Amino acid sequence: MLLFQKMRLNNEKEKLSEAILTWSMGRDKFLNVRSLPYNSSEIFIKVILHYVFNHKKVMYITNESSEKVDIIEKMKKYTGFRSYAYLRNNEVESSALLKISNFYNASKIVEKFDLIIYDDINSFPMQNIYEILGLITKISKSNTKVLMYAVENIMRNKKEFLLPVRDNKSPIIEPRTILTRIDVNKDIPFMVYDYIKWSISCGRKVIICVPSKDKVPKVHFYIRNYCSGFTKSIMDLYKEGDSNGNKKIINNFEKVKRSILITNNFYETFSNIKNIDIMVYFADDAEFDYKKLIYFCASAGRSERDLKGEVIFLANEETEDMEKAKSIARSFNKEAWEMGLLRI
Repeated sequence: MLLFQKMRLNNEKEKLSEAILTWSMGRDKFLNVRSLPYNSSEIFIKVILHYVFNHKKVMYITNESSEKVDIIEKMKKYTGFRSYAYLRNNEVESSALLKISNFYNASKIVEKFDLIIYDDINSFPMQNIYEILGLITKISKSNTKVLMYAVENIMRNKKEFLLPVRDNKSPIIEPRTILTRIDVNKDIPFMVYDYIKWSISCGRKVIICVPSKDKVPKVHFYIRNYCSGFTKSIMDLYKEGDSNGNKKIINNFEKVKRSILITNNFYETFSNIKNIDIMVYFADDAEFDYKKLIYFCASAGRSERDLKGEVIFLANEETEDMEKAKSIARSFNKEAWEMGLLRI
């Protein structure tokens, strides 16, 4: 078929792509596709085009940056299909059978769809399960097929497919937990200092995630005091900062080797940066639920050349969310190993 002449999926993805297409023709209305954060969306191309070519409406929801949407990139790379619409701002009206949108714009749509794909994999998680299911209900018909792409089964007791590895065949990083009695607002545990120094000496970048705006300058103060001997590039990034200014900071951080970034802005920071180690300060804070923590783990393992990233959870005590994130990472690696998909 001409539309797929350049498409070359690996065996596991090819089987999954065909299984999804077969599911769409069956009686089951719901499907969970469970996978690692930042995995590819190319497994959905066949089912999307099957619906479009049969004059049915498809909605693909993803909170990725409008400048880099994986399903659009894969459509352009592997197919000749261009009759889709990416919904921007409040412009939600389009005659295209395939619509691609973020959560906010999708929530303004009044029409119903035959196939809905909710991609909670390729961007940092922002909506909870109730918000997601509320939107799905709003834009569904009685016979709509609904596919959820996420790190866990969003729809309980429904059919599930599993893709526990990315194309690099490497395991997801399993985080290390460091518990301390030190007030991390004021000082740094020696073991954490040692990790930062080691990361920088290996030519890697370090992102220190903190839960709130007020933590950024506090951590920056002592990081600069302790770490300026082995790196002069120590930056701050605020969720509350100007969008254009934040983009400049992120671009600068990407370009400068041996950099440290201290931030409470997780939604922008992790879109494309590779070759990083991540330290989650105050990991026991309520801001860091297990979904955010597992995305940190996946962010540190995105480089295909250096697959030995580190993720550190620094806290005064271990929380259920920290333990659940570690359990999810272990589970993906165990499943991938048992399926013979890992390359170590």
